[in-house]
Amino acid sequence: MDAWITDLFKVAADHAGFVGAVLFAMTLLEALVFVGLLIPILGVMLAAGALVAQGALHPVEAILWCSAGAAVGDALSYLMGRGLGGRRASRLLFGGKRRLLARAKLMTRRHGVLAIAAARYLGPARPFIPILAGMSRTRGWRFQVANVLSAPIWVISLLAPSYLAARNLQMFGNNPALTSGLALGALLLIGAGALWLKQTRRTGAIASSRLSPQDAATMSAGAS
Repeated sequence: MDAWITDLFKVAADHAGFVGAVLFAMTLLEALVFVGLLIPILGVMLAAGALVAQGALHPVEAILWCSAGAAVGDALSYLMGRGLGGRRASRLLFGGKRRLLARAKLMTRRHGVLAIAAARYLGPARPFIPILAGMSRTRGWRFQVANVLSAPIWVISLLAPSYLAARNLQMFGNNPALTSGLALGALLLIGAGALWLKQTRRTGAIASSRLSPQDAATMSAGAS
């Protein structure tokens, strides 16, 4: 976790009224193009889970603040895309991120508004989906419904593990056998995840060789 995130949340914990505002600001910024690449969202959620476990913030409040920030951030990116529009604007903005842009374009083309929900788990490509939805003139109400409904699901999926880990940290520390077992289980999960990712990439490479002409044109346009 980045040191500045830790320091920021330490200050916020001493001023309970600022904890929610900090969570809102962090999740909002994470949703913005380019700015979001600088926000370590996993670190933010780990810190948030620890604060909730310590009683600095109620779990429901944390979920609401984070969900609101994520939804507002995506809405701003969508409106930015609506205002920009056009292929020239996308090339000007994303010239240095061609692979991410092509990936986001292909996902938006294939899955429409469902891409808004799935994009929250795409890492670096995640902030590009809302702005591309705006550029492609996706209907505003459809985008906002997907945006608002998916935000709390994403927040809970990231916040819950960090909260549970922080809540049970003391119990784990007092039980070396349990700690060792959990560490071994984590290593096995990481290994399984690495194998799954390798297989997924291999499958994706095969699938990409069978792209339809329209999808191939989308990838080519994003990378050009």
